[in-house]
Amino acid sequence: MGKTTDLRKGNIVKGLIEMAVPLMFLNLINSFYNIVDTFFVGQIGELQVGAVSLVNPIMSCAVAFAAGLSAAALALISQAVGASDRNKASEIATHLLTLSLIIGAVMSLATIFAMDGLLAWLDTPQEIYQDSRNYLFGISFDFIGMFLLSVFHSICQANGDSKSGVRLNSIAAVLNMILDPIFIFVFGMGTFGAAIATTLSKVLVLPLMLMQIRHDPKLSCISIREYPLNMRSVREIMVVTIPASIGQFFTAFGFVIMNKAIIYYGPIAMSAYGLGSKIANLFYIPVNAIGGALSAFIGQNLGAGDIPRARECFRRAMIVCSWISLVITVFGWICSPFIIPLFVKDASQELLTLANEYTFYSVATAFFMGWYNLLNGVFNGSGHTSSTLFLSVFRLWGCRIPMIYIFRFLGFGPTGIWWSMVLSNLLTCVVGQGMYHTHRWERRLNQKAKSDSQYKT
Repeated sequence: MGKTTDLRKGNIVKGLIEMAVPLMFLNLINSFYNIVDTFFVGQIGELQVGAVSLVNPIMSCAVAFAAGLSAAALALISQAVGASDRNKASEIATHLLTLSLIIGAVMSLATIFAMDGLLAWLDTPQEIYQDSRNYLFGISFDFIGMFLLSVFHSICQANGDSKSGVRLNSIAAVLNMILDPIFIFVFGMGTFGAAIATTLSKVLVLPLMLMQIRHDPKLSCISIREYPLNMRSVREIMVVTIPASIGQFFTAFGFVIMNKAIIYYGPIAMSAYGLGSKIANLFYIPVNAIGGALSAFIGQNLGAGDIPRARECFRRAMIVCSWISLVITVFGWICSPFIIPLFVKDASQELLTLANEYTFYSVATAFFMGWYNLLNGVFNGSGHTSSTLFLSVFRLWGCRIPMIYIFRFLGFGPTGIWWSMVLSNLLTCVVGQGMYHTHRWERRLNQKAKSDSQYKT
């Protein structure tokens, strides 16, 4: 069982780093699922990498509710913990896990029934159609395990324990690395085998999650019998979940549209984007983790009525993020050209050129990604997920997608897509920072504390 930390006191930078380091490992582990799949699928051929890359954003659309439920766990449970209301925290945690099981099952069935229509709408090239379909069908069974593990980790994190979820996901990642080559090559199942390995790796970890719930003192109060699902609690959870889920959905669907735009340039461009994004996401891990850690800090301090400390948490996190981003950008530009060729056997020069170009632009926007995640951390941690929704929609639909088609019209080719990513992240951060300075994220909570301290500097 993990150690919990009271985030309402103590050194902020030290606490952020202590919370962020396990989250870095968790993000690295989550990245490994795709990276391991990409590596082993890449040994089959470069077109198969494009098949898997085309499908991933479709899955992200379906799992948007997992992100919404996780946001609800962080906001509602951390604030209940901050207010020393353990009974409330246990009730919310129980209901979140119950909803995760139900929604995960529904999403699996919906994906199976809709997959042929989705692939047709994406104009999936015949060269990768069957591989894309096989992977999408296999990965559709992953939802239940993914939903439960994602929400379980957020429950632990909201309690100040960022390690328990990491341990379980680490075990699942190791299982995935073992099962991938077995299902892909030994059983000869190709892209379908990669998807089944990912799904099975999470299912095998669920009994360990149930054991921890039973024996961990801070989680042992989770009980479906004691806290049966009721409409009052569902409404409370959905007030936070729905805006966050819609924001994640529009983000994921924006990437589906991006894939549709990229596939316009051919399956090699799709493979290059998929490969480059996996590498770039590795470099984003440290700044993403700082944003994730900040959510729990914001939630607990607002729950305790300490708004000045919540603001100071954001300020300190921005300083840490700036230094980390500088290191990431320089290191990424130096190393990525040597990493990319390792993933695809006998990669063509066209694939390597496009993948390197995409990675260069992606790494250049590391600071903006960190800034964006910190703003999301503030809004999610405070329960103001409608602000997160707005930023998500603005970033993809207000900036990036229009830019993609404008740059295509101007004849920029795939480079226009990379530029649209950089510029959309920059503009969204500027808008998000303006939203932060309105102080709306702190208003609906702790009204008495707000009236005393809201406009202190």
